[in-house]
Amino acid sequence: MNEINSTLNDFLLNTKSSAALVLNEKGKLITSLHLDYGDSVAAMTAAILSMSDKFLADIGKGTLKQLFLKTSEGVVIGNKINASNFVVAFTRDGSNLGLLMRTTDELAAELSKNSILK
Repeated sequence: MNEINSTLNDFLLNTKSSAALVLNEKGKLITSLHLDYGDSVAAMTAAILSMSDKFLADIGKGTLKQLFLKTSEGVVIGNKINASNFVVAFTRDGSNLGLLMRTTDELAAELSKNSILK
């Protein structure tokens, strides 16, 4: 778990994001950094992901890989790590959205190498 937390922490520092979490497909929190109520956020995220996956399947647009939410206080980017796990990052600054989305995708690829998340 320390390796996952270290990877997330490096991501937060490099992107100036404020928080991150990793959850499984059932909404169980694997780990989170700088996030209150991580268990609740993971469960709600799993619901959003499930509905988004079903929506995309119903309209024949493929499978969900990355999710972007813009809020009044920032940006939420989620990325599939693999079929069973998802990483979510929160940032107050969405000014460089393209870079943040690419970096989150790279984070997911790096996390997919971790034996706990395989």
